[in-house]
Amino acid sequence: MMETNRQIPCSRDAENYVLGSVLIENNYASELVARLDYRDFYFVPNANIMNAIIELDKAKRVIDVSSVMDQLKKNNVFEATGGSQYLFELMDAIPSVVNVAAYIEVIKEKSVERELLSKMQDISNRILDHKQPFGEMIAEAEKDFIEVINKRKTVDLIRIDTATDKVLSIVESNKSKETEGLTGIDTGFKALNRLTFGFQNGELTILAARPGIGKSALALNLATNACESMGSHVAFFSLEMGIDQLLMRVYASHSGLTLSKIRAGKLTDAEMATLYAAKTKIDKFNIYLDEAGATDIEELVTVCRKLKRDNKLDFVVVDYLQLLTTKRKTSSRVEEVSRISRQLKMMAREMQVPVLALSQLSRLVEQREDKRPVLSDLRESGSIEQDADIVMFLHREPTKTDEDTTKKARNAKTELIIAKNRQGITDSIFLIFNGSHSLFSSTDESREWE
Repeated sequence: MMETNRQIPCSRDAENYVLGSVLIENNYASELVARLDYRDFYFVPNANIMNAIIELDKAKRVIDVSSVMDQLKKNNVFEATGGSQYLFELMDAIPSVVNVAAYIEVIKEKSVERELLSKMQDISNRILDHKQPFGEMIAEAEKDFIEVINKRKTVDLIRIDTATDKVLSIVESNKSKETEGLTGIDTGFKALNRLTFGFQNGELTILAARPGIGKSALALNLATNACESMGSHVAFFSLEMGIDQLLMRVYASHSGLTLSKIRAGKLTDAEMATLYAAKTKIDKFNIYLDEAGATDIEELVTVCRKLKRDNKLDFVVVDYLQLLTTKRKTSSRVEEVSRISRQLKMMAREMQVPVLALSQLSRLVEQREDKRPVLSDLRESGSIEQDADIVMFLHREPTKTDEDTTKKARNAKTELIIAKNRQGITDSIFLIFNGSHSLFSSTDESREWE
């Protein structure tokens, strides 16, 4: 039977080589401090030396064998580290200082392996204790693994000429595309595309409005537009409406039949044929709806990670932000919403997809004469405005009579305000909202349906 060599991941040779190299040639100290922490060293004497080097670097002192000795004494670990004899042994063992970066990478890998092993043991204990709800345990386990994996990534500085070459290649690539400057997800509205260049990977967009203005309808339009024009894979999380309600709206916007007719089911044979024709079109959309109704941000992120691993995620829509919760304890609702908005932004960056999150407005907007929303109107705003790359408001002047309400439900001119645009200009565009069909269209593309 073959014996297996089961031992804690570590490499004393790599640790000794790196530290000995820095003691001989302190030009390597900056790279060492930038890429490793003393906790990355498994052997206690080496961890003590690395900690001394880090402290000397912070104090902007020269790093050599003499200064390291002084710092070890100051930290009261000189004898425990092996004294001056151990430091000189590290230096004497180095044949030549040539490949420090490679050994730094070995140390980092072993450190990540140890942390991964520790997390797995912790997860095993939580399973055997039977004290944690299943959903919470899964979410925390995935979060733990992602955190460890992300530590594997190292930050390298590059010369500006390398970065400028990369940006120029992106510009050249965008120039060759016949998309009128579109570099992200097609919104389906030319005027909005001109302001945003489409929804960009890694960016968080907030869409807010007063109740009844049509923000859920616009979100659905944006999702189906992305599917129709680009074949995008869209994850749509609706915490307010069920799947049946959502799809009735999609049917209304793609069939020409009113939502009320579809809901009532009072359709002629010809209208049913129209509905089936719309189904053929809608079935081709790569939209993934959350049947279970994820209500916490951790679960939502977990679902999106799975779609991303399966190459089925290009765009995420959340309707709406204030209905999400978090498993993490917070001192106030504002802090909770701020944490959620931050996690949505981090998800966008991690998975390199655009995220569109709908948001409520503060009740204060209803109490003032001018109902046109501004950034401070974001409900429980906290860090929402700070985290968002784009903030959009839907605005329509309040109706005065029942006749006006009926008319506007069929042909309501609605302002889409771009109140914040980190990568572009702020401006407004106008859309026509046909409420009976849950459909927004450009002012020059509006359709008068029965």
